[in-house]
Amino acid sequence: MAKDVIVVVQRDALPSEKESLDILLVSTTGDYPVGTYRDVESVKAVYGPEGACPNAKVVRKATTLLNQGKTTLATSLVSKFKIVSFDPASPVVAAAAKLVCTFSGSIDIATKKSLWFRFGGDSKAVVKITTSSAVSSANDLAALFNSTSFTKGGKTYSAAVSDATVTFTATEEGEADTIPETVDVFTDEHLSKPVTTECTAPTAKFTNGKDAKTAAESFIEQIKKFQSEVDNDWYYLLTDKDEDEYVIALAKFAEASEPSEAELGAGVEDHRKFYMGQTSNKAFVCNTARAAVIYADADNLNEEPDASYTGNVGPFYPTSVTWKFKRPQDGNASTTKLITLPLLTDGERETLLENHVNFLTEEYKRQYVKDGTCLNGEFIDVVLGGDWIAKRMRDLLYDILLENANINYGDDGFGMIGTAVLQALAEATDLNIIARDPESKTGVFTVVIPKYAESTEDQRRNRVMPDITWEAQLAGAVHQVKTKGVLRATL
Repeated sequence: MAKDVIVVVQRDALPSEKESLDILLVSTTGDYPVGTYRDVESVKAVYGPEGACPNAKVVRKATTLLNQGKTTLATSLVSKFKIVSFDPASPVVAAAAKLVCTFSGSIDIATKKSLWFRFGGDSKAVVKITTSSAVSSANDLAALFNSTSFTKGGKTYSAAVSDATVTFTATEEGEADTIPETVDVFTDEHLSKPVTTECTAPTAKFTNGKDAKTAAESFIEQIKKFQSEVDNDWYYLLTDKDEDEYVIALAKFAEASEPSEAELGAGVEDHRKFYMGQTSNKAFVCNTARAAVIYADADNLNEEPDASYTGNVGPFYPTSVTWKFKRPQDGNASTTKLITLPLLTDGERETLLENHVNFLTEEYKRQYVKDGTCLNGEFIDVVLGGDWIAKRMRDLLYDILLENANINYGDDGFGMIGTAVLQALAEATDLNIIARDPESKTGVFTVVIPKYAESTEDQRRNRVMPDITWEAQLAGAVHQVKTKGVLRATL
C-alpha cells in the first residue's frame, strides 16, 4: 500500500504563491544568487572556468541534464532549471551559552548584607550573595559571585569572575533558551523589595550556544535558510555533493520535507521535496523516503548519472512512467553513449538491490537502469504521482475558495469542495498515475463526500467539514497496489 496522501486546506491560510514543479541544482563553490537557466552556455557563463562561480561539476550536470535527446523516450527534454551556489559548508564546533554581567556605578553594601539577583526575569534563576565585610567597588561585588550558579531552561549556568565582570557559562554545550538581558536586584528572598541605594543592576549580554554540526548538517541548514529567506518554489533537488555523509543528510532532508497530518492540520505549508543523488559506494544504505540514489563506479561519477537519469525520465512529469528500464545518456560524451556500465559482481548487485540503490545493468545484451526506486523501496513514479495529486488537489481547492464569495456549510457546499477531489483524480487518470478500468475506461477510484448530518457540533461551529476520503488504484502497480487519501477543508 502506497503512503496516504493528506491534503489540508484552511480558508484563512491562503497560499502566497502556488508551488510549481522545478529542478534546483545546488553548487557549493561560493556564494552566488539563484537563477533560472535554459541552456548550457548560460550555465557556463556563471559556473564555467571564466565565470563568477566556477564549478566544473555543475556544468557537467547541467550539460547531461539537457542532453538526453538520443536515448530518452520522452517527447520533450528538460527546458529549464534553477541553480544556486553556497559557500562551502563547514563543521560547527559546539559552544556553551553565556550570560556576561558587568557591574559599575555607585556601590555601598553593608557588612553581612544579603542581596538576591534575578536573571532574565525568571524567579527561578536567582543567585543570593552575602557580604562578609562592607563592599564599595564593582570588583569586590563581582567577586562575591565566584562559584555561584543558576538554572534556566534546563541548563545550569556557573559563574567565573574577572575584575567587575561575572560570566555565567552553561555547563552543557549547545543551543539554549534565550535569556533576556535583564538583571534585577532585591533585598528579600521573595523578590518583592528592589534595592534602592546598595548598587545598580549590572548590564547583561547573552550569547547563545551552538550545537555541534557536521559539514553535511551545515549544508542542510544552508538549504533550509535558502528555502525560508529566498526561494522555496522548487521541488526536485540535485547537488554537487557525492560523499556518503552529504547524500544521507540530503535524503533525510527530503524525507522530512513532507509535513505530517498533524502539522498540516496546524497550518504548516506543504513544500515537499524530492532528492536525487549518486554514489560510488557499493554498500550504500539509507532507508529513507522521497529520495533516490543511482550508483556508478568511482571513476565514472563525473558522468553525473543523477543528472543524466533526471534528464532522461524527468521530462515525462507529470505523466507517470516507471523509472526502471530507462537508458540515461552520458550527455557530456563526444559521441552518443549511455552512462558507463558499472563493474559489479552478482553479490554487489544484490546488495545494491537490497538497499534500493539504482544502477545501470545489462541483461540479454540490453542495458537499462533497475529498479527505479527510492531508498525505502517505494517506486519513484509512485512518489512523484502522489505528490502531483496532493499539489493538484490543493490548487483546485484554492481555486474554489477564491472564486466563490461563500461556500455553504451543507451538502451543496461539501459537494462543491468534493469536485476538487474528483477533478484531481480524473486528471491523475489522464496522466497514467491512476489506473483505468479496462471496460469502462474510467479511472479506478472512489470518493466519499460526507453529508452535513455527519458533521459534529464542534465542526459546524468552526466551519470544518468532515473529511473527504478517497482511494485509487495506481496505474503502475503490478500487485494491485492502492493509494488512499484524505482532504480536510475549513469553509
